[in-house]
Amino acid sequence: INLMRILLCTHDFPPQVGGIQTYSYEVARELSSRGEEVTVLAPRTEGDLEVDREQGFPIIRAKGKVGLYLKFFRILRKRAIEKILVAHRADYAAMASWANRAWSLPYYPVIYGGEILIAGRKKQICGSLERARRIVAISHFTKEKLTELGVEKEKVTVILPGVDSSRFKPNLDGSAVLKKHNLLNRKVILTVSHLVRRKGHSNVIRSLPNVLRRVPNAVYLIVGSGSEEVYLRKLVHDLGLEDQVVFATCVPDEELPLYYNCCSVFIMPSHEIEEEGDFEGFGIVFLEANACGRPVIGGRSGGVEDAIVEGETGMLVNPLSREEITETLIRLLTDEKLNRKLGEGGRERVEQELNWQVISGKILGELEQ
Repeated sequence: INLMRILLCTHDFPPQVGGIQTYSYEVARELSSRGEEVTVLAPRTEGDLEVDREQGFPIIRAKGKVGLYLKFFRILRKRAIEKILVAHRADYAAMASWANRAWSLPYYPVIYGGEILIAGRKKQICGSLERARRIVAISHFTKEKLTELGVEKEKVTVILPGVDSSRFKPNLDGSAVLKKHNLLNRKVILTVSHLVRRKGHSNVIRSLPNVLRRVPNAVYLIVGSGSEEVYLRKLVHDLGLEDQVVFATCVPDEELPLYYNCCSVFIMPSHEIEEEGDFEGFGIVFLEANACGRPVIGGRSGGVEDAIVEGETGMLVNPLSREEITETLIRLLTDEKLNRKLGEGGRERVEQELNWQVISGKILGELEQ
């Protein structure tokens, strides 16, 4: 068997949390478990030694840009790397492009979304993608944005992200979570994400008074931390919703499946912030909730339309319309049959198409071409 020596380089990797971190880690783990020789290059971060020790593949860390540059070229030589998988474009795509010029090494950038819309850097971004053998976009929306930048359509392949369906699964006992946050006998609406404007928490909070009129035992559980926290807490206070909104800012990664299992419905009405070039590339959290058998509500924006199959795994709403958010929440909190149907449809889709085994197989197919 002809095994490949692959360098996967990324700016986002556990113990940091987030969609790109999950993507980079799961792809590295899956390719490695298939027998490929994977080396990961990632920045130093607090708690990295514990994480790295447990992996079955080498993870090389460096501090600062210069350190990463030096290690990048050292790994290429020392480990006789044959393919470079750029799991995060920033900086690495330019370095991979130089390596391609110097030694004809093929490289494959994975593109999520906002990182290609940095104002004033389009030329530089296109330049760093120009010599790529193939480009993987995580949604059709992201592919569209790439072609608008001038990247050849034929060069871009869409491979949706996945989820670990053995970790995120239904019927886990979340009673400890319910007790901890005083959620017993309540209908839990859940959002798991960084607290940033694009994710749309404030629109859910503003919709809550009308939802509570129809579903008085509803409660909104917000998992995550970020720059919007102070603003969101003030909004909750101003609307007198302290008993109906719960902030869980520090949830260990291993407890996340229990949180999804506690909710009646998952929502994240992300919207594009055009002036900042900020949009949702996909939204792995929708798949995590679906994998736990829960229906999801997302904003009709960015790559979310690839993450949610409307009417089969969840519902799409205008993320800026409080009326639509309110109506859809009430519908999924009161129509048990529909709630169950969408949750089951989501789990089925994850099991069949959107798990890391399937996704990594597709990525491997691109690397082998």
